[in-house]
Amino acid sequence: MKHSLYFAVAFTSCVLLTSVTGQGQTTFDAETQAKILKGFQIAPVPLNMVGRDASLVGLGSYIVNANGDCNGCHSAGAQTTFLPGKNPYFGQATQINPATYLGGGDDFGAFPDPTGNFPHIVSRNLTPDKTGKPLGGDSLQDFMTIIRTGVDPDKLHPTCAGPPDGKCIPPPFNGNLLQIMPWPAYGQMTDRDLQAIYEYLSAIPCVEDAGKTGRCTPGISTAASASPKNTTILTRQFQLDGTKSTNGTAGSLTYAWSIPQGSPSAAIFAANSANPTVQIGQGRGLYTFQLTVTDASGKSATDFATVNFQGN
Repeated sequence: MKHSLYFAVAFTSCVLLTSVTGQGQTTFDAETQAKILKGFQIAPVPLNMVGRDASLVGLGSYIVNANGDCNGCHSAGAQTTFLPGKNPYFGQATQINPATYLGGGDDFGAFPDPTGNFPHIVSRNLTPDKTGKPLGGDSLQDFMTIIRTGVDPDKLHPTCAGPPDGKCIPPPFNGNLLQIMPWPAYGQMTDRDLQAIYEYLSAIPCVEDAGKTGRCTPGISTAASASPKNTTILTRQFQLDGTKSTNGTAGSLTYAWSIPQGSPSAAIFAANSANPTVQIGQGRGLYTFQLTVTDASGKSATDFATVNFQGN
């Protein structure tokens, strides 16, 4: 299991970051602020920011996607990790497959002996279920206990009391503990980093378990979808696109584009439309644009577009 959480709002060398709920402020050093902003820039899926601490979500994304490569194990396998034609190992531009992102299902084979009558270890689904909590509804305290101790709350592979039967793990392995997940290493992380991971995992879209339905909330939900993402541009003027955002209620969506603090500034024309025009006035660099959509019931969702301006 690989995870994380946090988001940035910067002023100068020492910046104040505020949660999306506006409940208090925390001071972060410049390096952490940079990680928070980078976390939003590399998040491969739209994020549900309603009621979440934005700084934790951004930091969590940085840990999960840049430090941990959690999706490397917690997707359905190497063949599903990237979209067709977007595999960096083939020299292609990288794009994660959102349909399997952190949804688990990677079969590591029979443990501890692939030739024996032992259970297959399959990576777990880390995405939030109908409760809005990740890992099948685990609380933050549950999550921290799992990472600190390695205890398996699902008890999928108990210790064998007799001969191996294809469902149990033989001694000296302890079936109460996760056997492949590197929890001894991740358990050394700080409480803040583990909280950030949990907050980020709570913000990503739900993925159904392989071969099953009913884990995710049925129907269309209100979700923001901002593009382009991680695109290099040479012209100072271009358009943002929020038209792939979805509306979970009757009525129309409202759009609000802005620039997170810590990102270079730019002019956004028609910032309350789905396709505003941007004019870059500063120099080369990575620019981030935040899209917040709100449906008729008042529910909001947020996503981020990023462009790398390399023009004159």
